[in-house]
Amino acid sequence: MSIMEDVLLNAKSAVDTVGRKAGNVLDKSKLRLASLDIRTELSKKYRMLGRVCYEAQTTGKNYDKNIEKLVTAITELNNELAKINDMLAKSEKKTKCTVCGTYNNQGAVFCSKCGTKIEKAPDDEDYSQDELLDFAEEIMDEDV
Repeated sequence: MSIMEDVLLNAKSAVDTVGRKAGNVLDKSKLRLASLDIRTELSKKYRMLGRVCYEAQTTGKNYDKNIEKLVTAITELNNELAKINDMLAKSEKKTKCTVCGTYNNQGAVFCSKCGTKIEKAPDDEDYSQDELLDFAEEIMDEDV
């Protein structure tokens, strides 16, 4: 192998590494944007729920169906947000405390918030970058 072939091989390897890291950043950015979209929609739904409850109290009208729909929508959005947060945490090698839900750095023995001993769950698995990207794009394409 000539020096030029070594240089080209090393350059290709460096470009591949940089490309993978850039892809990781892009995937995480898409998940963060999806998270922001969901939090914005949650904020709107909570405000709407507050208005409906206020109207129900002040007018005496029955808004139970509206309240039920809003509560269902809020629950679904919270579930989607939890999925995104879990995927982000796993992509960043963080572990979720089973007691308080705080995300802790990889290798932490105790939770940084509540002090509970952290044990790795048997179903803890790393998501591939393709899985992160697919999930982020799926969330971004949905009408939240």
